[in-house]
Amino acid sequence: MDAILDFFGDFGNSFVSGAAILADPMIWVAVAIGSLIGVVLGALPGVGTTLAYALILPFTFGLDITTTIVLLMSVSVGAQYGNSIPAILVGVPGTPAAALTVLDGHALHKKGDSGFALAIAWVSSISGQVVSILFFIAAVIPLAAIAYFFLQPELFALYLFGLVAIVSLTGKNVLKGLLAVGLGLTLALIGLDPVNSTARFTFDIPWLRTGIAPAILVIGLLAVSELFRQTRQHFQWDVKSKFNAKFPNIRRLLPLWPATLSGTAIGTLIGAVPGAGATPAAMIAYQNARVISKHPEKFGKGAPDGIASNEAAQNASNSGELIPTLGLGIPGSGSMVLLLAALTLNGFVPGPFLVSESPQLFFAVIAGLLGSSIFLMLTGWVIARLLLRLLTVNRSVVIILSLVTVVLGVYSLSFRITDVLLCFAAGALGYFMLRYGYSTAAIALAVVLAGGFEASLRRGMSIFDDNFLNFVSRPITLVIIILAFAFLVIGIRRTAKFATAERLLVARQVVAHHEANQSGGTKDAATSTESTPAADAAASGRSGGDTAPPSGKDTPS
Repeated sequence: MDAILDFFGDFGNSFVSGAAILADPMIWVAVAIGSLIGVVLGALPGVGTTLAYALILPFTFGLDITTTIVLLMSVSVGAQYGNSIPAILVGVPGTPAAALTVLDGHALHKKGDSGFALAIAWVSSISGQVVSILFFIAAVIPLAAIAYFFLQPELFALYLFGLVAIVSLTGKNVLKGLLAVGLGLTLALIGLDPVNSTARFTFDIPWLRTGIAPAILVIGLLAVSELFRQTRQHFQWDVKSKFNAKFPNIRRLLPLWPATLSGTAIGTLIGAVPGAGATPAAMIAYQNARVISKHPEKFGKGAPDGIASNEAAQNASNSGELIPTLGLGIPGSGSMVLLLAALTLNGFVPGPFLVSESPQLFFAVIAGLLGSSIFLMLTGWVIARLLLRLLTVNRSVVIILSLVTVVLGVYSLSFRITDVLLCFAAGALGYFMLRYGYSTAAIALAVVLAGGFEASLRRGMSIFDDNFLNFVSRPITLVIIILAFAFLVIGIRRTAKFATAERLLVARQVVAHHEANQSGGTKDAATSTESTPAADAAASGRSGGDTAPPSGKDTPS
């Protein structure tokens, strides 16, 4: 009973402390700026939270950590809301997570019910985000209780689990994911030894003595590579300048609460799985809403339940991704890798010690999520109507401006041209990795976690007199390592499944091509044997016979 009372006491104290941060007017400025930037970038197809983080991250290093976290959380919340607007009004999702919103949202828009579709997305997004904040607090607080059991072996096991999880759950090929992690760990070896602080692998290059800043590599691998990839894509859509966006009667929205709440729960749970993120959360929530709906036949044709569940799930996954990122130090997605990079550069180490050692960071996250939800609750409807003009902006302009922003941001870190060149080199590496099926999230995460991964291993081994068996046989360490290997097995099975599916697809294509060639050859043969006047005349002439016109009439020349 005392444990339950303590839990609710910590829960209430965390929520109140987070809300208290919002009493500072400058925090609201950060909330407004972050939310607007997030909505705008989220509404641009192909941008999303990861690229939005990468564009704004370099400009946060001059801010205090509380303002930085509030700003980044606001960007994330804004991006998840913004991606539904083009999905409904244009039929083009801002991110893959909003792809299912296109099916029902755009269908309602074409029926002239745009206001209803936008209202569902607005209400479900805010509701899912607010409710998931409570889930987030409730999940992170208990992790603080086990912090006292975590020594270097347990921290090493957590780092290992994070690397294996993101390799196993993202991408189609585990081997390529492991190679990406290996490359990331290798790049992180350049610079100072995390234990002895001695330079290594610098090749007598002065600016490599302190190593390559993880933020530079991560921005290049995750953001610049995506911008390079988008230069090869073509975006074209029809935008109507006028549409009916009248807010509907509240009675039309009340029946959607079951779908919204179920989507919120699913989004939070799926988002908490490392490597899952908003897209699978939205898909699972959409299918669940279809199962429990009284009218499943309407899904894909303008079902309000489909929009509500999908939008609630992808927004709730925001808070879900933060649970392993902050509570265990294991990023749940590419955007969380960037958040982890920002925290580590400011001297914070997310994990079980977060709540006890850095409570202000935990409270800042709550403030950012709550503040941006309130801001969008007040302005989201107006923003949705104004964003239609933005969707007509030429994609080339967006990509060029994004690249310029990256250059300015990276250069502002240390005012070195070499940092910009390294960032673009990492971007080129990431681009080719994307093209050939290698995980850029895996290599970026390896770069971020490499220092802690190596330090916990070496320090832990020294504590146990270099006895690896004693090092890994501690109960919590052993459980986490077993889970890591279980995830690896899951990833290997997924790889085998994808390989089998690809072989079957290739075999079917070969069979179809062969049948098409056979049918084409038969058709050609049949065509060649058809009788024509010219062919008959030629044949008769060759055989020495005379040709006579039918009915005694002359044949036309």
